[in-house]
Amino acid sequence: MQMPDDYYKVLGVQKGASADEIKKAYRELALKYHPDRNPDKEATERFKEVNEAYAVLSDPEKRRQYDAYGPAGFGQKYSEEEIFRNFDFEQIFKDIGINFGFGSGGQPFGSFFEQGAARQGGEGQSILYRMELPLDEIADGVQKEISVRHVKVCDRCKGSLAEPGTKVIRCPECGGTGRIVTTTNTFFGRMQSVAACRRCGGRGKSYEKRCRKCNGKGGVVDTERIMVTIPAGIYDGARLRLEGMGDYGPDGNGDLYVEIHERKHPVFAREGDNVHAQVRVPFYTAILGGRITVPTLHGEKEIAIEQGTQQGKSIILRGEGIRRLRGSGAGDEIITINIEIPGSLSGEQRELIERFRDREGSQRRKFGFV
Repeated sequence: MQMPDDYYKVLGVQKGASADEIKKAYRELALKYHPDRNPDKEATERFKEVNEAYAVLSDPEKRRQYDAYGPAGFGQKYSEEEIFRNFDFEQIFKDIGINFGFGSGGQPFGSFFEQGAARQGGEGQSILYRMELPLDEIADGVQKEISVRHVKVCDRCKGSLAEPGTKVIRCPECGGTGRIVTTTNTFFGRMQSVAACRRCGGRGKSYEKRCRKCNGKGGVVDTERIMVTIPAGIYDGARLRLEGMGDYGPDGNGDLYVEIHERKHPVFAREGDNVHAQVRVPFYTAILGGRITVPTLHGEKEIAIEQGTQQGKSIILRGEGIRRLRGSGAGDEIITINIEIPGSLSGEQRELIERFRDREGSQRRKFGFV
């Protein structure tokens, strides 16, 4: 079983949740997903995740280590076996008031979870990195340097697990097969599982002395700075895949996924490749016509306002929107006119407007409009 991205999210609690809150959340989820109550295969997988999360977060020391190292670092430090060591499921369930039966083995999850050492073999885990960008950077694309903490191949043993200069031998644990077969009594019945050998990580080979830098794991947790190219016009929630930039694994590295989130813009609202903006125009410019300066994603631009422009009129600026993610060209900017009326007038201004009103009124009466 792949380690969940976030044990707190698995249980649905905040990172600073108390022990009682964690216990309560675990009880509700254990009842919901227990195979005796919910035979669905997906529920069984969720049940595994819930128990793994509780095994870590209910143990003060494991929780401290998890908070300090994060999921990737914790996964390197603790195997599945170590996570569930001293975790008595039968007693735990009794303590929280869940009375489900167990097999004669008394430890029903022996083969329920993937063996911890199996994670030493296979491909490395993929990583998700969330990035927030302003609309003006999304519009034309940008390059960003990000800092990612992940598992890298050990630069001392180069992933061999052995201390340089020591002999590599056939693994005495699995006899060189790389796999261990175990039989366990569970509440599902008698189950047999095949897992990668803990000692050799599925390689079938062992060594006289393990690498002192990675402690024989082949990888180390480190922070790496990575340059990411964000294409113009990318959409909110889209993910970029950087192949092989995730966690190290002896059978291949995982991938790094960069998830883009668009920051709300104070002026523009996005609609596909187009952007919308509200622009205030003085009432006298709307009446007489003229020129005003409006914002665009690429700076300010002067445009013409026609005589007699009405409230709510739209003006389209071709090509001033967001560059298209697929294809050429860019979207448009749609400007909505809001006519600005002054809140107070001087005596002279009021007189001028009243004269205009009286003249306009007499013209309307003359032609029978009022």
